[in-house]
Amino acid sequence: MGIFDRMNRVLKSNLNGMVDAAEDPAKLIDQTVLEMESELKKARQDLVTQLGTAKRLEKKSAEQDEEVQGWENKAVLALKAGDEDLAREALKMKHKAKQAKDTLQRQADGAATAASNLQTTLETVEQKIEDLKARKVTLAAQVRRARDTTGNVGGGAGRFGSGALDDLDRLTGRIDQLEA
Repeated sequence: MGIFDRMNRVLKSNLNGMVDAAEDPAKLIDQTVLEMESELKKARQDLVTQLGTAKRLEKKSAEQDEEVQGWENKAVLALKAGDEDLAREALKMKHKAKQAKDTLQRQADGAATAASNLQTTLETVEQKIEDLKARKVTLAAQVRRARDTTGNVGGGAGRFGSGALDDLDRLTGRIDQLEA
C-alpha cells in the first residue's frame, strides 16, 4: 500500500509541476481581473435592484401613512356626527393600517441597510480590482523572477480556487512562497 501512496504523490507533484510551468502569471492575473470585474458588474445590478426595492417599500410605507391619516380623519368625522360605533371601526382600521405601515417601514429600512452594505462591499471590490491592476505587472515579474531563481515553483496547490478572490489569494501566496 505504501508504494501506491508514494506513486500517487509523485504523480501529483509532477502534474502540479507541469501546471505550474504552463501558467503564465500575467494571463492568470488578467483572467482574475476579468472575473472580478464580471462579479462586480453582477453586484452593481444587485445594488440597483436592492435600491429599487428600498424605494418601492418606502413609497408603499408613505401611502400606508396616508391611509392611517385617512382613517383617523374618518374617526373624527364619525365622532362629530355622533356615531361612536363607526368611530370605533375607523379607529380599528387605523390601527391595522398603522401596523401595516410599521411593517413596510421595517422592510424598507432593512432593504436600505442591505443596499448600504452592498455598496460598501462594492467599493471594497473596486479598490481590490484597481490595486490588482496597478500591481499586475509587478506581480507577474515577481513570479517570473522567482521561477528563474528557483527553477521550479514549490509544492503549490493542485486545484484552483472557486472564485476570483481565491485565485488572487492563491497567486499572492505563491509569489510570497517563491520569493522566500
